[in-house]
Amino acid sequence: MFSLGMVVTAGSAQAGTNGTDYVYAGGSPVGKVWFNSDGDIFTVYDWKADSHGVAVWYRVGDSSAKVLVNNNGYNSSKTFNLDFPEGATVKFMACTTEQSVVWDCDGTWSTSPFPGVTAKA
Repeated sequence: MFSLGMVVTAGSAQAGTNGTDYVYAGGSPVGKVWFNSDGDIFTVYDWKADSHGVAVWYRVGDSSAKVLVNNNGYNSSKTFNLDFPEGATVKFMACTTEQSVVWDCDGTWSTSPFPGVTAKA
């Protein structure tokens, strides 16, 4: 199941504009991405022992899409502290990964809004 993360504006001008997105398998959530606009922090959670990682696929403004991966295994989280331009629009979604490559965001790779991006561990 595909769900697109909230469009949030990073930086102190939009304090409290945070977002969450989940990735599902078999109708159940297997991971979560939390974005905290106060500090431009993504936290990626993996909730299932399935040999897949969980990633956040994100864009800042009109920039190219980037991927951050949590490959730490079941019941883990990984935090990424980034620095976006003040007032930037941040779009993101949670995905599963296979060997650090985005595997599934919506079950249909061809409909992904950011095709062709591979993960950087």
